[in-house]
Amino acid sequence: MVLLKKGPVRNQDTALAAKIQRGHMDNINRLSAAGKLVVAGPFENDETLRGIFIMDCKDSLEVVSLVDKDPAVVSGRLIFEVKPWWTVKNCMFK
Repeated sequence: MVLLKKGPVRNQDTALAAKIQRGHMDNINRLSAAGKLVVAGPFENDETLRGIFIMDCKDSLEVVSLVDKDPAVVSGRLIFEVKPWWTVKNCMFK
């Protein structure tokens, strides 16, 4: 599980912030299509904790290598924390 948090660089103008967000969403779609991202979504509030990714990766190193490339992380708008999390095999949300 990846906890997405507000990063230290959030002073981009509206146009640049929108471009970063589009890249972030493109990355979410790419990871999902690759089968690496199972669940992604923001939290409703505007606090430090912004959203989560639940990923299907072999280990935390793979997770970091994928999330590090997200445009929102690269730009500094988001930072992340990886929390290893396991479920029952073949468990899906319903």
